[in-house]
Amino acid sequence: MTFRAWQTLIVALVFAFMAAAASMVYSNRAAAESEQKWCGIVSTLDDVYSSTPPQTPVGRDMAEQIRQLRSDFGCPSR
Repeated sequence: MTFRAWQTLIVALVFAFMAAAASMVYSNRAAAESEQKWCGIVSTLDDVYSSTPPQTPVGRDMAEQIRQLRSDFGCPSR
């Protein structure tokens, strides 16, 4: 390969890497924003379940899942 061909190949690879990195940054930011939109309802449900604990096994499981979801989304604690 000539020097010009190597130069073109490297420029193409750098451009592809930069496009992939920008895509990942955008996707992560969009996902975080989407998760934050759910924080209001998830926090409210978790607060309700914390103040009035459920009595059934299904209710306790649901309360635990809501608590985990709040933690996963990074919603503010009580």
